[in-house]
Order: sequence, then C-alpha cells, then structure tokens
Amino acid sequence: MNLFPALVPRNRVSTPVFQPPAGTVVRRVSRLDLDVLMALCDLHGQAAQRPARDPEARTGMLELTEALFDPPLRAWAWIARERGTATGYAAATIGFSLLERGYYLRLESLYVDPAHHGRGVEACLLDAAREAAEQMGCFAVHWQQGAQLPPLPVEGARVDAGGNVALRLQPPAAS
Repeated sequence: MNLFPALVPRNRVSTPVFQPPAGTVVRRVSRLDLDVLMALCDLHGQAAQRPARDPEARTGMLELTEALFDPPLRAWAWIARERGTATGYAAATIGFSLLERGYYLRLESLYVDPAHHGRGVEACLLDAAREAAEQMGCFAVHWQQGAQLPPLPVEGARVDAGGNVALRLQPPAAS
C-alpha cells in the first residue's frame, strides 16, 4: 500500500546528479552506498558528540533499507563526493501539514566533513533535497538548525525564533 501515492510515483523520481563548481558530485544513495552512508553518520555523531554506535550492531539497517528503497519510500538520502571521496550526506523524510494541506520534505540531517566546509557542499546537498521535494510535489523543505543541521544561509528561507527553517518551493506550473 503506497501511503504517498502522489509523492512517489516510481517513474517521476529521477536520480539527478548535482555538481557545484568545486567538483563535488551529489547522488541519491543506492544500496551499494549504505556502508559509506553509515560511516558518514558515525562521523556526524562524533562531531555532534553523540554516543558511539556499536560497529557490530546492525539494528535498524533493515528498517533503513526498507525506508530508502522499498515502496512506499519513506526516507531519502544523498552522498556528496569529491574526486570519489565521500565528503558529506543529507537525509530527509516526508511530512504532511494539516494547515498547509500538503506534503513537505523534512531535512533530518546534513553533515559535511570539516575539511570540506566552505566549498559549497552543504548548498549542493540542500539543492539535491530541494530538487527531490519539487519532483514529489512538496510545497516546502523544512529543517531545524542545531546539532543535526548547521545554519544554512538560504535565500528565501524563513527562520523562526526556535531555529525552525521553512523554504517554500514554487508551485508546479499548470499544464
């Protein structure tokens, strides 16, 4: 049963490649990328001073794999690479706003290796999430700045006093 039929038609969600000037390539995560994604998540956890994950524990991997790859999709993730080396990742889920009566993409985490800060990697990962949200017909991309997400200066984004950020997307053109 597809919980988001309007959001995830398999033929509409492409796997775009995003390339900022610095030579970074951002791609949607594939099953082959899961070990790299987990390694980046572990680095992110260390940077956020979270307790270390047991490297032998694979708990949650089945759920993660199902959420990322099995219909209905419930999570999306992207990995940024520079010259083949993973430099960061972003992960998102879908939410629904009763007030707006529409779906939004919730950016859950975004991490870039400190050695690659200032090279546009964060913006490129955010662009990948924004593009996915537009493809799925979402009205906005939401995130909360903090340990999971650094401050992302984005033109047109609204930030409230609690650090909640909303980036409204252009509605799709009528055909």
